[in-house]
Amino acid sequence: MEAPVMETAKKRGGSAPLRRAGRFLGNTLFACTLLVLVALIFSLAASMISGGPPAVFGHQMYIVLSGSMSPSFGAGSLAFVSPRPPEAIKEGDIITYRGLGEGEKLVSHRVVAVNEAGGVITFTTKGDANDTVDPNPVKGENLVGKVVLAIPYLGYIMEFARTKQGLLVLVVIPTSALLLWEIAGIYKHMRAQRKKRAVPGESAGEIES
Repeated sequence: MEAPVMETAKKRGGSAPLRRAGRFLGNTLFACTLLVLVALIFSLAASMISGGPPAVFGHQMYIVLSGSMSPSFGAGSLAFVSPRPPEAIKEGDIITYRGLGEGEKLVSHRVVAVNEAGGVITFTTKGDANDTVDPNPVKGENLVGKVVLAIPYLGYIMEFARTKQGLLVLVVIPTSALLLWEIAGIYKHMRAQRKKRAVPGESAGEIES
């Protein structure tokens, strides 16, 4: 009569490493997601207070408004811009810079030529979707940084997240749900451990495996 009990215990013991691995992966995913959400919360809060662009891990985030850089990235993408000195920019890089005219709107175009005259660096730029280069060279002093990553459609989500409703729907509620899920998981694990210790012969069966 004991053999079936021991066999069941062996099977449970054999699946224990898989359960531990699954729990570890789940906790790792939860921690990474929570870290991103916390970083996003602080970034958006700082942006709303200062009026400047949100930034994560030293990279400023800008919403792409036009399709001039298609197919590299289109309108609604979220561009991550890393601040760089003019000397670090080379031909082929995509840069974000302050354009000429009222408001000095930000533009992200590709560098097709790096020019230097009298110790002054300027850039000739062009949108990937445009037929001609931009008419005015970009001065080094107007450089904001280099585009290192652009994620499609994430700009639309970021724009919504900057509103009170978006902050609630996209950040506060998911963060709260993740915390509750993790707390429930911890409680379930503790309850299972107590139940396991209360079953006679359970430990012996696992040692046998």
